[in-house]
Amino acid sequence: MEMTIPRSRRDVIFYSVTYTIVVFFVFVAVFDLLNSLALITPCIWLAYVAMIVRSGCRSEGGLRKFLINRFGDVAGRQFADVSVPREIRFGYELFGKRFIQRRIALDKIESVEWSPGQATSMAGRDMKDWLICLWVDHDDPIESQKRQRWARKPDQDVYIVGPSRRKEDTGALGLSFIAFIRDAGVTLVPSEKATCFVRSRTG
Repeated sequence: MEMTIPRSRRDVIFYSVTYTIVVFFVFVAVFDLLNSLALITPCIWLAYVAMIVRSGCRSEGGLRKFLINRFGDVAGRQFADVSVPREIRFGYELFGKRFIQRRIALDKIESVEWSPGQATSMAGRDMKDWLICLWVDHDDPIESQKRQRWARKPDQDVYIVGPSRRKEDTGALGLSFIAFIRDAGVTLVPSEKATCFVRSRTG
């Protein structure tokens, strides 16, 4: 079982330009240091980049996972599939090879909903920033306690499925994703909100 997750051309362009600029100036900084053209500015830049990479590696599970996720921002066909053991995997396919970015156990899925971003809420009209949110139990009582004061759902993590788009496109993708999850064996039923489907506790 597999479905293709659409990409945002705007996000691809943004990340491509950003990463190109960062890598270019890393090479410039290294060149300046090797040729003694400058010292302080290149060291500050390299230290800043190293700090960002280190933080990303810690939060994403190592350097390999960090690099896989960065390539996934700009290249390949994004997909979601179901594997054994029963889990849904998100990743991308590039040059015939598949890279997995996130794994979620099917029995941890609690709900799927789509809602507008802050721009739409402030403008009072569709600003093409609707997002699909997959809510998943994290089973960490300590983390739940930490999130109690500020999190909407302290017992759950959220994973964003697909890019931000206008309401109609997001809704169509959301319904396709729900059908995909149902085919995988997760029973999701409509809630009081038309844009939210929750896990059934019966059957």
